[in-house]
Amino acid sequence: MPIQRVGHVVIKMRDLDAAKRFYGDILGMHITDEREGFGVFFRFDDYHHDIAVFKVNADAAAPEKNQVGLAHIALIADSFDTVKAMYQKLKAHDVPIVRTVDHGVTRSVYFKDPEGNELEIYCEVPEVDWHTVDTIIKADPIDLDAVPVA
Repeated sequence: MPIQRVGHVVIKMRDLDAAKRFYGDILGMHITDEREGFGVFFRFDDYHHDIAVFKVNADAAAPEKNQVGLAHIALIADSFDTVKAMYQKLKAHDVPIVRTVDHGVTRSVYFKDPEGNELEIYCEVPEVDWHTVDTIIKADPIDLDAVPVA
């Protein structure tokens, strides 16, 4: 297939300063470009941008659970320890945690940014080959407070 992967995600937010604090300070992304009153472009490593945030009016409606559109943005972490550490960091910054889930092939924490956009940080479970499992839709709760960070 000639399409290789998702290149970036663009979301809309009312408050670009809140976006910079959240995506920069909390998630650790770097700003690669910023256009005042228009948007901010963020990256994790050396790609030009992974997530962009475009400005909408202050009276724009917040995302709602039962509406057409984006359900969540999934960010892959290098390990379960990183997922647990990010969970603790999110809690320390009073970021709303939606749920923590063991999907069998991945382990995740779901949370919301300051505007209510839902994100997921997950890691692969190395001992499980997703090619060989019957389903990748498992969704068992996981208590990340009870699991120590290595």
